[in-house]
Amino acid sequence: METIGGHLTRFKVSMTRELPPPVRAFLDAAYPLSLLNALLSLDDGTPFAYCLHQARNTGTGAEVVVRVIYPSAAPDSMIQSHCEHLAIEFRSCIRNAAAATR
Repeated sequence: METIGGHLTRFKVSMTRELPPPVRAFLDAAYPLSLLNALLSLDDGTPFAYCLHQARNTGTGAEVVVRVIYPSAAPDSMIQSHCEHLAIEFRSCIRNAAAATR
């Protein structure tokens, strides 16, 4: 469950290997490691977004690209809400990593 556009929304995240061609077009060959491809769908099975996470090795570690692909009709409030959600997730991840190194 997540608040999307001011509405409490329940959805399912399913890992997937198959991406529709318009979504597949967002994959970047410069990032050859596919970390995650996920379909986000409502309870009735209606897809509403895809997540694409890719990485590439560097001399000092890795670079990661996280993409969320929404339909062109998605309201700005939906995208803004998800940006806030990702910021909170990232902060929690950094805090957990820092705590694990102490």
